[in-house]
Amino acid sequence: MVEGSSREGAEPDIFGRAVGDWLSGGTEPEIIERDDGFTDLGGGHDFYLAPFKRWPSPERQSMRYVRGRVVDVGCGAGRVALHLQQRGFDVVGIDESPRAIRAARLRGIQQARSMSVDSLTPLIGSFDTIVLFGNNFGIFGTPERLQRELTRWAEAAPAAARILAESTNPYCGGAPALDRSYYHENRRRGRLPGAVTLRIRYGNSVGPWFDWLFVSRNEMRALLRGTGWRSTRILGGPPSQPYVAVLEKD
Repeated sequence: MVEGSSREGAEPDIFGRAVGDWLSGGTEPEIIERDDGFTDLGGGHDFYLAPFKRWPSPERQSMRYVRGRVVDVGCGAGRVALHLQQRGFDVVGIDESPRAIRAARLRGIQQARSMSVDSLTPLIGSFDTIVLFGNNFGIFGTPERLQRELTRWAEAAPAAARILAESTNPYCGGAPALDRSYYHENRRRGRLPGAVTLRIRYGNSVGPWFDWLFVSRNEMRALLRGTGWRSTRILGGPPSQPYVAVLEKD
């Protein structure tokens, strides 16, 4: 669907269009819509273009655990990649959104690629640190796909590789587009409580549906079993706020 499509269709890169507008001075936030019709405000330009001093505290703290060559997965407009590049790291930003990658390049990211997270798997062996900020531990959408891909990453990654994995506890009111009634319905259906199906609305357009996953700290530890990764440190504050787990190979 081309830019300017109606709400009846799906614009594939609606997130990238929003990022481009924010980079040009726009302030209208994206709207996150759940599959039952519930809507919530997205992070908008305040989040996706935030300088380091305005990042969530666990993200700032976790920067001390970055080492070697870095890949910023789901980089958006490149806030993390830009910070690490300015600190002298060899960093690559990837995102499925071509427009977001265009914006990242305009912001000065030297290595930014439009590619899916699945396409990254064969290249994982060339990175020492994998950044999954913006709740991107849930980027694989389902527990099964998450465990399958993390296992593949562990098989290919260097022995000293680590993942900085961010998520938000779904039970404490801080996870976007999640509430008590929805996670209870997930339990009734046999799904992980923090599993959610979403799409983005922006301006007069709507994007395609996608699955996401929010997990508690204990759920993350459980999901990591058998994948070749373990959580060695958790950085976080109040339970309603995002946390970052430092994952290392078993």
